Amino acid sequence: MSIQQLRIIGVLVVLLFALALTACSSNEPPPAPVEPPAQTATTPSTTEVVEVPEEQVEIEPVAATEEPISAPDAAPAPEPEPAPAPDPEPEPEPVKRPLDSVRGIVDPTNSGWPREVEGLNGIVTVPAKPLRIITASVGHDEMTLALVPEERLVAVGSATKNATYSNVAALVQEKVEISRDPETIVAQSPDIVVTSPFFSVEGVEALQRAGILVVQTELKHDPEARINSILLMGYIFGEEERASEFADEVQARYDALVAVTSAKEPMPRVLALTQYSDTLWVAGSNSTEGGVITAAGGINAAEEAGIEGNQTTSLEGVIVMAPDIIIIPQPVEFGAEEFRQSLFEIEALAETPAIKNGNVHVVESKHFTTLSYWNIRGAEDLARILWPDDFPNPPADTFSLAE
Repeated sequence: MSIQQLRIIGVLVVLLFALALTACSSNEPPPAPVEPPAQTATTPSTTEVVEVPEEQVEIEPVAATEEPISAPDAAPAPEPEPAPAPDPEPEPEPVKRPLDSVRGIVDPTNSGWPREVEGLNGIVTVPAKPLRIITASVGHDEMTLALVPEERLVAVGSATKNATYSNVAALVQEKVEISRDPETIVAQSPDIVVTSPFFSVEGVEALQRAGILVVQTELKHDPEARINSILLMGYIFGEEERASEFADEVQARYDALVAVTSAKEPMPRVLALTQYSDTLWVAGSNSTEGGVITAAGGINAAEEAGIEGNQTTSLEGVIVMAPDIIIIPQPVEFGAEEFRQSLFEIEALAETPAIKNGNVHVVESKHFTTLSYWNIRGAEDLARILWPDDFPNPPADTFSLAE
């Protein structure tokens, strides 16, 4: 067979093979793609290139990442939101003390202006919040500075400026000084004068004739009257909230003291004794010093002897009262220490328990004689003398002031 015939036979075989593949592709699913065989250098392919349909082209896989990506079976659960932080609790509003039990307030439901109060000089209408205040009273000045900013107290008496008598002397040195002469008060053009029972009736009437508003209030030393004075003056000044807050402060300090002293036994018999111009004075029932003695946990020896208020006495009276402790609420400037020493030199007093045991004490007079809340400080001072184991630390030096 010739070479030419062999070539013809080879071409026929290739054509037949191509036809067979075409017939199969119409009935079979497309085969998985395979890499085309590498061409050899010796036998070049003489077959025709068969185009693969588009849907049969294999998509090149995405390049692998650091972690294989897999199709999720379900949507991922959302991460729980963090619970919101609780809102900070608001500061509790200060609770105002009710005014319906405050003596001197005519209409406790009236928080506006004008408002009426009843003083020792009758019912007075306060037309507006007073900004220029005068009291002409040490005790009232002490309370006023606890209730209103100091600039509203426009003038004070000389006693309020004197540290011997006043617990607020350091605060008022730059104030205008007045007396109880109505002309000195009128000259300061006060909106109101809130003063004590010790201001003369003639002086009150003279101020009223000059067109000055005057309220004359009680000034007592007992715990209930002390709180009443704070709340009444706060109402007069338009400072009810501050007055309520300060009344709570004063009451808490008093309650903390008597919670200890009222349970003490046996209570010593205490005598408040002073000497002025060679005259001996004692403080009995209904006296400021007597209230201090009771709050500190003592028995008032003068009250026990039937003395009321501040009365004169004699050496024989002191011997009969036989106090366990003597306190001298007299200013050092007026011979308190000299008087103390003299008591130990009087032979007739030698067997008196206080003298015999050396229990005679000079105390800060302005803490024992003031007609304001400052007498609580006197009771705290005395409690440290009577019950040193229960009160080893000194009390707070002062009280809060209005801002």
